[in-house]
Amino acid sequence: MAHPKPLLIPWLREQIDSCKYPGVQWTNPEQTEFCIPWKHALRQDSSNTDVLIFKAWAEVSGNGQAPRDASIWKRNFRSALRVKGFKLVSDSKNDAANPHKVFRWPEESGSGANSSAGSQEQEDASLFDAFNTQNVSNRTSECTAGHDILQECLNNLNISPGAEGTAGFEFPSEQQQLQNQVVIGGHPLPGQQQDPVMFEGAASETGLSEQPACPMGGAVGGGYDDGQYAAQFLQTVNKTRDGDSFKTHFRISVYYRGVKVSEQLVENEAGFCLVYRPELIGTVLNPETGLSVVSLPQPNGILDQTQAMLTQRILDMLGDGLDVGVSGHVVYGQRRGDTKAFWSFSKFDSSRQPQEISKLHPQPLYMFRDFIKGIIDFSNGGKCPPCFMYFCLGEKWPDPDGRPLEKKLISVEVALTSMELLKNIAVEGGASSLQSVELQVSLEEMMELC
Repeated sequence: MAHPKPLLIPWLREQIDSCKYPGVQWTNPEQTEFCIPWKHALRQDSSNTDVLIFKAWAEVSGNGQAPRDASIWKRNFRSALRVKGFKLVSDSKNDAANPHKVFRWPEESGSGANSSAGSQEQEDASLFDAFNTQNVSNRTSECTAGHDILQECLNNLNISPGAEGTAGFEFPSEQQQLQNQVVIGGHPLPGQQQDPVMFEGAASETGLSEQPACPMGGAVGGGYDDGQYAAQFLQTVNKTRDGDSFKTHFRISVYYRGVKVSEQLVENEAGFCLVYRPELIGTVLNPETGLSVVSLPQPNGILDQTQAMLTQRILDMLGDGLDVGVSGHVVYGQRRGDTKAFWSFSKFDSSRQPQEISKLHPQPLYMFRDFIKGIIDFSNGGKCPPCFMYFCLGEKWPDPDGRPLEKKLISVEVALTSMELLKNIAVEGGASSLQSVELQVSLEEMMELC
């Protein structure tokens, strides 16, 4: 006989009071805020104890039939907190010594508020109420300058990726695509879409949020020598590979004219598809492609009418959207709708050479061996390889006239989380830490296999 699913709020209070989960504890005397360990699975120091609280909720909420994937446990736990009105106070998941998040208890926890019914609609409304408060109206004159935004959207494309470096690239087979169907990503991060206060200051004069040239993700602890950094880097690289496939998640940030309107983490290693479907609640899995379907937000909160009109037209023409996925060791892209899509590795790209994504076939965008080669070059004094990709919908990017990305109507920043973690380790250790003969040989062998 199945036991009834427990209520999250009393269950969670009981677990915190029990002190049986390492790191799960109250952080203030009033017991209104609590800490949850939040460690990335690819970290060298990750262990089974890091996910005990997530697993426990998966078991009791699923009548003991918990899935085996720890990323699903974490995602479901995070979603349950969001639905019940818990607020993210601080996010220190990248802290080197103690990765964790602190949440605030819902004020009306006893009333059963914030039920799942209608919660997403309330979150969307809150998001764009916050968007209305931004200083969008000051950008009216610049918006009208983008007269070329839609004039070529309906033209047929005839783009093929160059033969060099694309050998062995194949579109994922149906069997490969369906292997990841149980991993459905694209859920809003806590404290992002559902919490307007996290949106304050989004429309700063600088537009897109600054990412450090080599972001520090807390991938490693202090006091490591070069040999330890090299060993950790190699171990982490091996965790990003599953046979002949590269493994990563995708952190997606959407900007409407430099203002961040959503941020989501897609934990589906097959990839995602950007679409515009206002009726879509959360994310779903496309059974034909195996990709998580992520809908762009409605532009209801844009005060400037010209900007709102052009943004809506681009969204309406997205159709089946833009695919960004992984096949083997290749990150690929393919446009499926009428809105043209462009991309680059840099949001400050000044090349003035637009890079358009093909509609005819999947197009290789980033190869894992290129990232490994970039790490080798970095160890010899070169630049860090990129771990972010920047997409522009309906407008050319890089812009032929040198216009910055924050002036584009719709831009999307995608972080490849595995590469980001590896880059963090390399940067924190410094170039010299990667110069061990063993690591160099191993990386060169990986490049040959990719």
